[in-house]
Amino acid sequence: MRKPGDKKPLKFRTTVKENKIRNRKIALIFTAIVLLVALLSGIVIFRETGFGKKNDTGFDSSTMQHTVNILFGGTDTDGDLVFLSRLTINTRNGTGKIAGISPKSRYERQTFNEILGRKDADAISRDKLVKAVSERYGEEFDRYLIVNEENIGRVLLKLGYYDIVLEKEFKYEGTRQTLHLLKGQHSLNGNEFYTYLKYVGGDHSIDETDAQTAVIADWLNQELTPENFEKSQALYESLVNAVSTNITIADFARYTNFLEEASDREKPIKAQKTVFDEDL
Repeated sequence: MRKPGDKKPLKFRTTVKENKIRNRKIALIFTAIVLLVALLSGIVIFRETGFGKKNDTGFDSSTMQHTVNILFGGTDTDGDLVFLSRLTINTRNGTGKIAGISPKSRYERQTFNEILGRKDADAISRDKLVKAVSERYGEEFDRYLIVNEENIGRVLLKLGYYDIVLEKEFKYEGTRQTLHLLKGQHSLNGNEFYTYLKYVGGDHSIDETDAQTAVIADWLNQELTPENFEKSQALYESLVNAVSTNITIADFARYTNFLEEASDREKPIKAQKTVFDEDL
């Protein structure tokens, strides 16, 4: 009970409750600030170091530079390589170059085609192929992308047709497909383009591989358009469902800058001579 002369202020229950609530709010705000700072610091550290961890593809995305090497290949329905190439892209300025590699090149007494294996080639076989090409030519590859004749049509259908002007009649008769084109201009769908590419590659000699690389470069230049860039997310989804690749969604997010820059250029991809191989 308060006595006369006491100078201590009265302490009502409501005041005590309000003080507790205020102190709790202050504590929560302080904790939130600390957690936010910790989170931002963690993001910065992760971007700079990647915490030293690799993703499930075996590559550390944080160490990838703005220039990326991709082992780009394609197989037929039997699993044999139709083409093999080194696709180098600059994710900053939207330029790239592609060089052919003959599937008949050898590494440790096996051709690249034999190292990949047949139709039942798995991730282990693809990793062996990447390793073989890397060590054979002293090149580092950040990712691989291998398309298959059975599903290439679904992917290329989203990109559009391949326009070509033939100076003479073209006729190809394979074991599973044929392609007959008259002299003049044609718009090839995905399967027709792949058949044409297979014919141009022939027996994978240096000259044939050079010609094949020029066709691939021309096709890429035709498809790297602003219209296709706008549907890049849908293209990625169709790509990962139809091909063998270790390109992740995080990688693709980095590549979108390349796609945007490349779509503003007339011919962003340049064809280079076939990687030299004294075995051929």
